[in-house]
Amino acid sequence: MAASDTLPSDSPPPAILGLVGFRRRRGRYGSATQLLWNRLENAASIHELCQVREDLTAEDRVILEQCAQRLEVARRCLDRPLWRWSFSFWQVIHEVDGLLLLVMPLHMLLPNALEVQQQFERRVTDPGQKVLWLGAERTEGPLPRCVRVLRGEALPASDPETSLTEQERLTRCRHVLRGALGVVNERVDKTFWQLSINVSIQILSTLLLITLCLIALLGFNQSLVTTWPEQLVPQGLLLLGLVGAAGAVVSNMLSKERFIVATGATSRFFAYHLLVKPVVGAFAAMTLLFVEQSNLLLSVVPRDPVKAASYNPALLNIVVRDWRAVFFTLAALSVVAGYSADRFVSSIMNNVLRRLIGQSEKLLPSSGAPEAGGAPRRAKPE
Repeated sequence: MAASDTLPSDSPPPAILGLVGFRRRRGRYGSATQLLWNRLENAASIHELCQVREDLTAEDRVILEQCAQRLEVARRCLDRPLWRWSFSFWQVIHEVDGLLLLVMPLHMLLPNALEVQQQFERRVTDPGQKVLWLGAERTEGPLPRCVRVLRGEALPASDPETSLTEQERLTRCRHVLRGALGVVNERVDKTFWQLSINVSIQILSTLLLITLCLIALLGFNQSLVTTWPEQLVPQGLLLLGLVGAAGAVVSNMLSKERFIVATGATSRFFAYHLLVKPVVGAFAAMTLLFVEQSNLLLSVVPRDPVKAASYNPALLNIVVRDWRAVFFTLAALSVVAGYSADRFVSSIMNNVLRRLIGQSEKLLPSSGAPEAGGAPRRAKPE
């Protein structure tokens, strides 16, 4: 039932229904959309209350005009039929909240200041920012001082703000609150971006995993399993490579990383997790197959030639029932290799690079001062 259906038939619907999306988004009005529209209309109501102030200056009117423009942009972000612009919506709403702090009446400013201080203490975890805004003891910073000013508490005689007029102190408090709210909103937006990127990668990884499974089912038949290892090249390599890529995709679905959110360049995260990691997983699975076939470190042999396995030079011999079991054992190992390839390969590369950097530092010239009239001596390589 739509919201307009509950109204009496003889009276026209209120104008607010045309704003909050009841009429324009009928049939696509979920709980999440309700929360967004309520958040938008709450900011719009505060904007209207600020407009009726009698002591508005020219600067205040410009700020209110900017708020009206941003509220219209936020409505357009939510009113899209498909692919709602959530990131743009929250950015615009946060800008409106900061601008409203500069023009709202004094009796509305104190509750908002208390909320900003509480959110800052709860959400901001950087020690440097906490000391900067709250002070070393969380009582002498600019933000707690603004709250005391808005409460009407007397400032100590040593406070440098005692030389300012009441209007100047109030204006300074408004801008301090806007800056603190901007820090809190930036922290919230980063968390929202990280959550959105993780969920998007998990959803796209699910679709990619389904695609890999369909390719494996349609591209390979039962003869590959029964005639293993005669069809090792190329069908076996391709199949185990797909299995390793599937293991890397499963790693994307189960892991939640805290991305360093930068402005704009989020496509690299999707390219890395949906392209680079599956390729690395496939390469790790094929490398495992190469190592197993070379009998250098690992060997998977059937139970029949157990005597031959005793003469196998591999360090680890896995004895299974038959060649069919050999195939599925290698497939299971390929999934494990693809799943852990990213962390394993990255740790190896970090150790190699660290060792190379350490060796290069040993070959650098000595940091001591050269002798007078002589060229600096070069360190001898070890």
